[in-house]
Amino acid sequence: MQSHALRHQRGMALVLSLIFLAIVTILSLSSMQGAITQDRMASSQRDYGVAFQAAEAALSEAEAQLQNGATPGNGWSNHDMDMEELTRNPRYRIQTLAPLGSRTINDGTEVVEMLYRIDAEGFGRGEDTSVTLEALYVRQQQVEVVAP
Repeated sequence: MQSHALRHQRGMALVLSLIFLAIVTILSLSSMQGAITQDRMASSQRDYGVAFQAAEAALSEAEAQLQNGATPGNGWSNHDMDMEELTRNPRYRIQTLAPLGSRTINDGTEVVEMLYRIDAEGFGRGEDTSVTLEALYVRQQQVEVVAP
């Protein structure tokens, strides 16, 4: 009677082992897919951070140009950065929008306040990663009086 019971038990351990192995394999593949997705997300976030910092550096350079009295041009200007992580150097553009008004300051000089718009674009490690920033800047400049 025992030999008959053992005969029905043969192969059952193999079937259970194969089912258990299949479940472990599916769980392993699922966790690997999650790890790969998280790695891609972290890489994209880092790439965005690099592009954002590059755009901020270009924006700061443009503001410094305006503070030093530079006249804005029509096109884009490159901001040279020595960073291996960038595919391209960031760039900026300064546009004159409108005079806001004029007033006389303490020493009797008449100044006009000009409004400028600065666009800055930074690029990351990936070819398709870019960040664009925009800032408004007001600069006081002396009014040139034309003698008749």
